[in-house]
Amino acid sequence: MTTSNASKSHVARGILLTAIGACCWGFSGTCAQLLTNEYGIPVSWLITVRMCAGALLFLAVCLGKNWRSFRAALRDTRSLVHIMIFGLFGVLLTQFSYITCISYTNAGTGTVLERLGLVIILFYICMTVRRLPRLREAVGVALALAGVFLIATHGNIGTLAIPPQGLFWGLMTAVAMACYTLMPVKPLAKWGSFIVTGIAMSTAAVSSAVLLQPWKLDVTVTLEVVLIVAVMVVIGTFAAYLFYLQGVNDAGSMRAGLVGCLEPVSAIVISAVWLHTPIGIFDIVGAALILTMVVLTTQKEEPREHDRFSGSLRDVPLFQGSASRLGYYEARRATSEDFNAFSAVLETGHEMMAELGISEQGDKKYPSERRVMRAIDRGNAYVVTMDAEAAKADAGAGDASVIDAVAVDTQGRRVIGVFSLDMGGDAAYARSEGAVWTDFSDMRPEGGSEYAALHWVTVVPEARRSGVGMFILGEAERMAKEAGKACVRADAYEENSPIRRLFERYGFHSCGSIVLKNSLGRKRRRAAYELIL
Repeated sequence: MTTSNASKSHVARGILLTAIGACCWGFSGTCAQLLTNEYGIPVSWLITVRMCAGALLFLAVCLGKNWRSFRAALRDTRSLVHIMIFGLFGVLLTQFSYITCISYTNAGTGTVLERLGLVIILFYICMTVRRLPRLREAVGVALALAGVFLIATHGNIGTLAIPPQGLFWGLMTAVAMACYTLMPVKPLAKWGSFIVTGIAMSTAAVSSAVLLQPWKLDVTVTLEVVLIVAVMVVIGTFAAYLFYLQGVNDAGSMRAGLVGCLEPVSAIVISAVWLHTPIGIFDIVGAALILTMVVLTTQKEEPREHDRFSGSLRDVPLFQGSASRLGYYEARRATSEDFNAFSAVLETGHEMMAELGISEQGDKKYPSERRVMRAIDRGNAYVVTMDAEAAKADAGAGDASVIDAVAVDTQGRRVIGVFSLDMGGDAAYARSEGAVWTDFSDMRPEGGSEYAALHWVTVVPEARRSGVGMFILGEAERMAKEAGKACVRADAYEENSPIRRLFERYGFHSCGSIVLKNSLGRKRRRAAYELIL
């Protein structure tokens, strides 16, 4: 599939998933209406229970299906902070501001003000990519706002006469809606909607429990209430958030925000069928305007090179991100047949060193071919592989010649990373000066080492920033633990900031600057790191 066709198919899939998510939210609204009006359930109690149950459901799926990627996401500090902020200002603020706005006004006014977030989304995107709104986008926003207005107010503009508090929280709802659609774009592309929603909803659940304290409320919970809440959580929370955020990832923020206006349309239909709520002419006209907007939005157009929000180009599994390749990586001992591929990957590391301005001891590169072959023979060298076709798809529009340049192993899997893990330690560390290692001498086996030495961590360029480095460190930790080691030790050039950041993000702590001596007495300075197991 070409990049253009992949982009179009992802946009179409994203629009469909966003529409499904919006319909699920419409179902959720109907459930909320039934619970609050017929069963007298407090809104604050319902929000917290819904968030907590949804978070548990997402976390259970993440741990059961993508536990390795989930663990890596928790160690990705930048993404984790981003997702947690999204949980507060996207997930929780949307719920809290919308309900508060309704408490000062009414549901119709709250819905109209919430959808003003479309204007914020359009303005933000145009400012970011430095362009004017396209005619299709402007007309789509106008149709969406008009349709929501008619459905929410039945054409009676007098219902929008609201107190200042209602106006404030209504505008906050619009901001929250824009944040919900725009904020998770980068984490979604990397980690996928399962993991992003699970972490975000967990953050929102804990925060709502602390703020709203539902245990202080007097609530009568019957079997009917439990069943309705359960269905609301599965369809109106789990499915709704999952599908909508995947739609944002596939179709882009602007399209997803517009198609999300199907929520009030679905709420009308579900409420009429289930609760026998009457449908008026304004409901029909408003729904027609929104459906027209959806048709207009889904019209195919050629992707523009500068439009970063036109949709994902990476052929990754549904509901997952580029880092989901963690589940498809394999680490195994290198064999003599892997020597050429191993050396080719190491060569990409030397090229990166040159780009960083690091001089590698003149013309003599480390490790030498003889040292690499010796490590392979001793079983200390490892390769990280993934399916060759999946690797090409994951590289997207990258340079195919670079992708094909790195060898494929005998199983048809492409070598994308290498490392060395010596359970006997590193003799050079015993001759070193300056490093402050943790003393585990009491755990040292006779004739052996109490630590494992990690070296040569290298990832091919097009596979970087996809969690491969974290995967390598995770495998090294696992193997060292299984071997009964007390820690893993490593070193890096002091100027090699990428690998040093990787070590620190994973949990290695700095042991200072180490001066290493080779067998000829030559000295070289490195930054020393240690991971205590």
